[in-house]
Amino acid sequence: MNGFWGSFKSTVDAKGRINFPAKFRKNLTEEDEDTLILIRGTERCIGMYPLSSWNRTIEAIKSKVDNEREFGIVSRRLMYQATEQKIDKQGRLNLSSNLIEYAGLDGEVLVVGYEHKVEVWDPENYQDFVEATTVDFAKIARELDL
Repeated sequence: MNGFWGSFKSTVDAKGRINFPAKFRKNLTEEDEDTLILIRGTERCIGMYPLSSWNRTIEAIKSKVDNEREFGIVSRRLMYQATEQKIDKQGRLNLSSNLIEYAGLDGEVLVVGYEHKVEVWDPENYQDFVEATTVDFAKIARELDL
């Protein structure tokens, strides 16, 4: 997998599906089998991990937490409303109704690449996130000499 970057507009249809961008589909590996794990994002969005990336993420969490209790807390929160979905032949992906509600999605959505995963945002929520983090971003960007 080469990673995901950029953003694309899509629409949640009446059946709770979005078009998963073709550019992102090209970055899925054979191991992913066109399968994504969808979870509640840490921000008000849906996080979508290709199957191979999800497996690596779980292993990384296991190696970074101090004990089984911490792993249980993190994994239970991540997997609380997780769902496994396959991209269909038309490039559509089903979003569960509880994740749609959590992320506040209705109509147009923004599908955003985020290195090893993809996020689905309500465009207004994403703009609010950008505005709320502008000062932090400027500070971090200066420190990184971007």
